[in-house]
Amino acid sequence: MPKKAPKNAFYYFMQDFKDEQQKKGITYPNLAEVSKAADPEWRNAPPSLRARYEARAKQEKEKRNIPVAKYTSTGIPLSVIEQEQKALQEAIEYEIQDIINMVKTRTINKSIYDDDIYVIDVNYYCKTSTSYLIAESTVLRFNLTNGFRDFYHEMINPGHIPVGYASDVKHGSTELGLDMPDETANKSNYMQILANIIDYLKQKDPSVKTLPPLYTMPDKVAPVQDFILQMCQKSGEDEFLFRVYKLDTLFFHLINNIKIQSNEGFPKESLALVQLKKDPFKYNPGLGCEHHESNDKSMECTTSRAKRWAFTILDSCCPVVGIPIVPGQHVPVEYDVEGIMKFKDSKTAWSRPTIAAVAGPSSSCNTTSNDSLLEQSLSSTCTLAEHIRKEKRDQGPLRMPETDYSKTIRPAPELTDEDFPALSIGAGRGRGLAGSFGKMNIKKK
Repeated sequence: MPKKAPKNAFYYFMQDFKDEQQKKGITYPNLAEVSKAADPEWRNAPPSLRARYEARAKQEKEKRNIPVAKYTSTGIPLSVIEQEQKALQEAIEYEIQDIINMVKTRTINKSIYDDDIYVIDVNYYCKTSTSYLIAESTVLRFNLTNGFRDFYHEMINPGHIPVGYASDVKHGSTELGLDMPDETANKSNYMQILANIIDYLKQKDPSVKTLPPLYTMPDKVAPVQDFILQMCQKSGEDEFLFRVYKLDTLFFHLINNIKIQSNEGFPKESLALVQLKKDPFKYNPGLGCEHHESNDKSMECTTSRAKRWAFTILDSCCPVVGIPIVPGQHVPVEYDVEGIMKFKDSKTAWSRPTIAAVAGPSSSCNTTSNDSLLEQSLSSTCTLAEHIRKEKRDQGPLRMPETDYSKTIRPAPELTDEDFPALSIGAGRGRGLAGSFGKMNIKKK
């Protein structure tokens, strides 16, 4: 038999209330009617009376060995928080294992080079108490062989600005180069956007039932998941159809599975995230959408950001497996690959850099020690120098000086025994061994 649920303080108050009403000649047919009648009395009861019933309920729980629930300062049971943390940890472990299984399977069947990888990025005006106010989204696909393929981009008009968030929305639109939400225009069709994203993910095989994962940076996982949830709620679609994974986790396992040399890849997953955050293609022009290019905010565009993520991964992974770097596919089209290779060949200290100059100066707040550690750890991912034979430059001998300094050199003087008189033995410091022999009464043989 299952154990009965513990009684709370209101239950014992109802029992006393029922007995008092019976003494007055008032009866109730069931416990539900008693609860309905006792509820106003319980709500208006003084704190001292409520505390008495709370203590009684606690004593009954202790008698039955029922642990007393603990709550946070906001009234949330600690058991609920622990359960949520456990579920989150299980989701993280499942994500990592799913990525490992996919990468290993595709590496074994040699499809890892041609299978498409999908990344997603969003911009949001602000975060409200319940959700994110999404303003822009981009889904992009690429693979190692062909590099950047195509993308699906949407500027989103959320319409109504939540009460109390106008200042946050204005600040977000200024920082990200976005237009303020237009409350007079029609709100973006979330159902249509969701349908377009699903079709985009199924373009390679429309009959597939399981959608490929969407990868994004760790700080964008929450807004991307919320954006998908908003679209699914509008259209009645199941949000569990989508998998949103961390891009740095994929980067780490991808390069470590395709590497050939033992000193290639990343020794730690955190270094993959550092590489992505360095954003080596950040200032390349022409990567953003038309709107952001026109207001000189292309770096904040979701399309530009998604392209830069893809180019960073391709720049590190393609040289490892010998895939040639093609401008416009594996790096930005304006990127001078040949010039970068010649420049790095002349730098013997940079024996294994990427064309994106991973080991070069960074605008981040990392210390010098962190940068030096990164150079050593990431040197295995930078293999362009291995594919280019350095030209040996023959240097001729240095010319002799025209001035003849031999005439100004004086010859050394001739020295005789008279120039070096014998040392005398006398009192004072350094009297020599003769004085020592005399004190010690040592007879000379």
